[in-house]
Amino acid sequence: MGNYAAAKGLVLLNIRETTTISRVQWFLYETGLLDFEGEPDRRCTVRITAEPGIHGWADAPGATMPDAETARVIRGRLLGREIDTPSAVWRELHEAGLPLGAVGAVDIALWDLLGRVMDRPVHALLGTQRQMVGAYVTTPFNLGDPGRYAQQALACRQAGVHGFKIRPYIDSGIGATGMEGLAFPDRDMAVYEATREAVGPDFACMADNGGVYTLDQAVRVGRLLDDLRYEWFESPMPETEAWRERYVALAGQLKTPICAAEALPESYPTHVAWLASKACDVGRIDASLGGFTPCVELAVACESLGARLELRNIGLDAYPHLQLIGATSESVIKYVELSSLSREAQVLPGRTTAEPVMDAQGYVGIPQTPGMGLELDWNYIYAHRVV
Repeated sequence: MGNYAAAKGLVLLNIRETTTISRVQWFLYETGLLDFEGEPDRRCTVRITAEPGIHGWADAPGATMPDAETARVIRGRLLGREIDTPSAVWRELHEAGLPLGAVGAVDIALWDLLGRVMDRPVHALLGTQRQMVGAYVTTPFNLGDPGRYAQQALACRQAGVHGFKIRPYIDSGIGATGMEGLAFPDRDMAVYEATREAVGPDFACMADNGGVYTLDQAVRVGRLLDDLRYEWFESPMPETEAWRERYVALAGQLKTPICAAEALPESYPTHVAWLASKACDVGRIDASLGGFTPCVELAVACESLGARLELRNIGLDAYPHLQLIGATSESVIKYVELSSLSREAQVLPGRTTAEPVMDAQGYVGIPQTPGMGLELDWNYIYAHRVV
């Protein structure tokens, strides 16, 4: 991280333990649910055992399941190794060119293991700064007419939620090309105006356009967001290195902070480069895409740069995000993202710990149990194991 490692508010650990890693296992299992494409959903659990019999784990998307060679390399790097700073292990595995998803799941499991060895939640290892975080709710794309968005925003405000992020209209086949004619800026602006009118001037509203605008479209929409006092303008254009200079140009013309770039395939160094070059004002990352360590180190960089960081929808991978939030101040990570207003705690197949939900004041609590705070139903995982 160079100079960014000197950031003072969030300090990485350097713990030496005499316990060593004795086993690394992967379990691919069926959840009995359907994924976004209507196919049977699978999850990949990584379990790392340290002597004398302490386990740490991560429950990750099924796509993180490593092939035999990747599993062999990871085991070769970990077996017999003393418990140490997980970030050093993450960097070593990443620099070996291993798939980022598999490396990320192992990284989360190592942090969980370290917390359990120390009998402390992960946020306490980094330095706890808070016990709860305000939630905002994000809509799906193409929710309906502007009145539908406005109605949902008002319901969020009345329910005590701390903000509302709009995903407006997007062509279902666009991908991230930003090709002119596949975005709908005029329709989007109608949604932004209707929502602000419904909730008033002092309720946090955000815009997320999924990377579909041209620069000219983004400037036009962004100026409206300036007038409407939106909290940030997320992913307005494609998030690739070829578009970074256009992001710099956009950010220089708008008052509304630009939030990017969650779609970048690489881990935190690329994200830091976008922040340092003023291509964005608010960073965006997801633990399920690369692990807990990149999120921690990007938070350190954001703190050093005086920038903010936002984490993607906690979804099925809530616990690593909440641990990081617990170890940061509101000036670095202000919110946690939810996909609905539901306050009904659900226990998902393969787990015994309920998914976090917000309370009556719109806050989500930070877990206080050792490790990441997630307990698994091993009987279910063994019974529904595919590999």
